[in-house]
Amino acid sequence: MKAWNLVVTVLACLILLVGNFNPGVAQDGTIGDTLQVDDPKTIAPGAIGVQGRLTNAAGVPLSGEYSIDFSLYETEDAVTALCADANLVTVVDGLFSSYIDYCYDDITGQKLWLGIQVEGDPEMTPRQVIFPVPYALTLVPRAQVIATTDRVLTLSTSHTTGTTLMVDETAASGVNYAISAASHSPDGFAGYFYNYSSGTAVAGFSIGGPAVTANSLGTSMIATSATGSSISLEGTGKLTSTAKSSIWISGNDVRPYLSTDTTTIGLDSVGGAFIRRGATAGNKNVMLPITIPGPLYGQDVKVTGMDIYWQADTDFDAIMVVLMRRQTGACPTCYVNILDSRPVGGIGCENSANPNGCVTHYNLTSNNIISDNSGILYLTLELAFNSDTSWIDLGGIRLTLEHQ
Repeated sequence: MKAWNLVVTVLACLILLVGNFNPGVAQDGTIGDTLQVDDPKTIAPGAIGVQGRLTNAAGVPLSGEYSIDFSLYETEDAVTALCADANLVTVVDGLFSSYIDYCYDDITGQKLWLGIQVEGDPEMTPRQVIFPVPYALTLVPRAQVIATTDRVLTLSTSHTTGTTLMVDETAASGVNYAISAASHSPDGFAGYFYNYSSGTAVAGFSIGGPAVTANSLGTSMIATSATGSSISLEGTGKLTSTAKSSIWISGNDVRPYLSTDTTTIGLDSVGGAFIRRGATAGNKNVMLPITIPGPLYGQDVKVTGMDIYWQADTDFDAIMVVLMRRQTGACPTCYVNILDSRPVGGIGCENSANPNGCVTHYNLTSNNIISDNSGILYLTLELAFNSDTSWIDLGGIRLTLEHQ
């Protein structure tokens, strides 16, 4: 056995750790005449670089190839290494350069001690504590990353599957947050999520509790995907979305305009109604009540489309007028028109030519905002009949709702 001195500098590619190793004991080696530096392309990103100076006990620098084992420990006297790596290292005039690999999943901001063995001799003592450089301190628990520039921290992965950022809050009880974000900008967002493809920008899953809860004084989150759909949480629990929604109104709800009308209505078993004029000739008006929420989750509703699903007995049975109105405020006789359609000759949908029925569509662009004081909606259809026994089958109405 011969005595050796070893001074080591540790350079971590990712977290930039720096330390000095104190003198220890190792075995002699052979002499070489070239300085070997490992090709960076052969080292996986995140390997911890190690540079050192190896001498004998008298302080004479050594040269040659040496098998050196590098180990990281969580305590100075730990029995089991957190991770380890062995390398054949070329030393020239005492100087060498190597690395510690395979420790990516083990370094989480904890204190670390470096242990070194040369040529299979017992590990040198004492182990050297690894000190972080100042910037690396921003990665330890409860650290703050503060800057005056845009994008203080960017996380990115080119992997086709998996998760870019995983945050796991493991407390069993109490008010705890896996992620907490704050914005001091009056027109900014506490969190912003963007999907560059056709996937989902924000997904929530909960066992038992709400997947997403909104309770803030300003906009707390906006998520936008490439398809244009978005979700925003704002106000005191206000939920908004640019995605369209539909509400269906059953034809079973249709009724004569006046109680004295001879119109007869027979309900079917699939939500529709057969409407006949009855004994009195002439056009007949029928009403279809509309009940929709407004606002919805704190946001006004915009009715942007209406589709009438229907069918007629003959060519002479037709829809002559489609009239949708909205009350204004609490006044039951005050209203504005959302739709007033009176096509010349009416709209037909003869059963024999249209065995699957017809869908008549209308775009709604005026007076179509439903707020908490806008008043109720009501729909009137003026129908023309070929005879007292011919019919119009009203399956139902679909309204398209939007928000922003």
